[in-house]
Amino acid sequence: MILKNYRGRFPFKLATTSYIYPDEIVPNVVKLGPFFDEIELVLFESERPDSIPDPVQIGHLIELSRLHQLGFNIHLPLDVSLGDECDDVRTHGVSVTKTMIERTLPLNPSLYTLHLDFINPPTPSLRKGGEGGFMQETDIEAWRMRVIRSLKEILSQGIEPKRISIETLGYPFEWIEDIVKEFECSICLDIGHILTHGYDLRHYLKTYLPGTSIIHLHGVNNGSDHLGIERLPEPDLDLILSALRHYHGIVLIEVFSIDKLGSSLSILEEKWMKS
Repeated sequence: MILKNYRGRFPFKLATTSYIYPDEIVPNVVKLGPFFDEIELVLFESERPDSIPDPVQIGHLIELSRLHQLGFNIHLPLDVSLGDECDDVRTHGVSVTKTMIERTLPLNPSLYTLHLDFINPPTPSLRKGGEGGFMQETDIEAWRMRVIRSLKEILSQGIEPKRISIETLGYPFEWIEDIVKEFECSICLDIGHILTHGYDLRHYLKTYLPGTSIIHLHGVNNGSDHLGIERLPEPDLDLILSALRHYHGIVLIEVFSIDKLGSSLSILEEKWMKS
């Protein structure tokens, strides 16, 4: 596929991930940088020896940023737990997160996207508790207190709160929306997660888009996500595009192959021109 220049074509900044080609971060940015407003650097695995870009890679990324007037945002690791019951696990997660932020600050990322995972979230039919529910309110509140402690420790290193975007995951975002507001963090609205877990997309867009700094846009099908956005139900895609007309943050096509990126860009362009 031959990419086009999509920079500055939308009211929002268009981005994609640093793992479109099966290669390391820098070669992906070399190939993708000329065509997008931002690239999300996916630092999903903290335990790998090459999980954090080294100083040489950071230098190359800074050069590419200047060359293409390209921005970066960072997706922090998925293999840490900032609300874990075990304090050693939680503090390790905080330490890893702080190290990732510190090492990548020279790139001046617009955002750091953070997962606040909750183990075994209730299914849609059990969200409000009741008979058969397996999560008690005390469990949620204890988890919330641990998350608050972790966020305090992460923000203590001086990163601006708005540059931490808290991602919508498998639990109702209502559980933590007051925490996000209290700490003045921003929101990462993940469309695939919202649809996969059966939440009301219209409600999420209406309620949370004003505080959203980045949208993760990808298709879903039978419980699988990170597909091309042509796999989104047409009414949902139309609703999203309507909302994006007045959105000025980042829209990340969060896929991990050139085929899925290509099909997503084609349908985005086609729908945008028609709507």
